[in-house]
Amino acid sequence: MSFRRDPILIAMFEHVTEEQGAAYLDIIKRDSPDLLGEQFALYRRNDKWGSPITHEYPKIGRVSPVTLRYLKIISDLELLFGDLTGKRIVEIGVGYGGQARLVLARWRVQSYTLVDLEPVLDLARRYLNDPDIQRPLNYVPPSSVVQASYDLCISNYSFSELDRNVQSAYAGSLVSSADRGYLICNVISQVHGIESWSKSELGQMHPGAHWIPEEPLTFAGNEVLVWGDAR
Repeated sequence: MSFRRDPILIAMFEHVTEEQGAAYLDIIKRDSPDLLGEQFALYRRNDKWGSPITHEYPKIGRVSPVTLRYLKIISDLELLFGDLTGKRIVEIGVGYGGQARLVLARWRVQSYTLVDLEPVLDLARRYLNDPDIQRPLNYVPPSSVVQASYDLCISNYSFSELDRNVQSAYAGSLVSSADRGYLICNVISQVHGIESWSKSELGQMHPGAHWIPEEPLTFAGNEVLVWGDAR
């Protein structure tokens, strides 16, 4: 199965460049070098399936730059929120499940809820159907989203790209009730003819939410909306 080489999926999920991967790796080395130690073998298992495009990086060998992006986000989550063991996590926009795999490799969480369109969830179900991955995993399509409480809400660009009506529904049921949040947001929705919330509206979703820079910056205007952090 070579789904990570499919042109459509590359455009959607696998478009991180070799150079961006190197930038993510430099940040991991600076902030969380332990992630590149013995446990790194668990994280690079993300490249075992789907035949991703990989590159050779100093001291760690061949790895997908997308996996390095996911691992840099693990570093961010740990620096911002500490140990996530026992937490209830919801991810909005899950791709094939790569970010979930790395979170579940790092921490034994209470639950992990994946929210996306049904065809995307079908791919994530197959990808995460691995006995080494802890349970429970909850797969929730938009039609089944209900009010729930979470300890952490994650979104890698997806939430900021949604139609504002969907954003309103998700904000009320998933985001506003989460004690912590990490949402990488971009400003490309209008390029695709989608009417999404403005940066100001996004920033008002949760009391105490604030913006931090996206590092490395992958597109002009990108920032990360964070709340409940230790900063």
